[in-house]
Amino acid sequence: MVMGIKTDVLIVGGGFGGCAAAISAASMGKRVVLTEETDWLGGQATSQAVPPDEHPWIESFGCTRRYREFRNRTRDYYRRNYPLTAEARAAVPFNPGGGTVSRICAEPRVYLAAIYEMMAPAILSGRLTILLEHVPVYAETNGNRVCSVTLTDRRTGDNCTVEAPYILDATELGDLLPMTGTEYVSGAESKAETGEPHAADKAAPDNVQALTWCFAVGYDPCGNHVIDKPATYN
Repeated sequence: MVMGIKTDVLIVGGGFGGCAAAISAASMGKRVVLTEETDWLGGQATSQAVPPDEHPWIESFGCTRRYREFRNRTRDYYRRNYPLTAEARAAVPFNPGGGTVSRICAEPRVYLAAIYEMMAPAILSGRLTILLEHVPVYAETNGNRVCSVTLTDRRTGDNCTVEAPYILDATELGDLLPMTGTEYVSGAESKAETGEPHAADKAAPDNVQALTWCFAVGYDPCGNHVIDKPATYN
């Protein structure tokens, strides 16, 4: 069965970037459809347990308003729902996971809760529709414009075609690029191609980031083993 949807903005990919775009577009009164091939929004932070990658001054400046809100909501979730020690509550900045790679290491499910809290107004008003476990399989183009994207529901096998004047590829791997015939390159470009002084002298198409396998470790003095939602790896 093929279902058709028309909307103002289609965002394919529910990672941090896709979620931020959906919240922003909906806040401007646009009707938004956000799709994600897994059953969790949040990208690497929720499906691969990778904490946010941040610069050293993130706690004082160099942060957008909405990303600051996301960080505050993540911390507030722990304060509202977890039995924190006095030392943890007094910590500034409060780093729930105590990690060193980020100043706000947290459990995937807490990141997800913060994302849904920020999306709640748009979802409840009907401006934001989220299609989980939907994989893009075909894109219709007209010249240089992408008119629609057809997605397959991984749970039912049904197809859904979404039309929109604005279509954003927010997938982790650029899934829409080959479907739309968009020109793109992979790996590292050469200095001659980009003019960047620190680029490689020779192009390296195979120079891409390796896979990272992450897992959360915690200490439970009572021996009550609580298993978080299993991670999904691509």
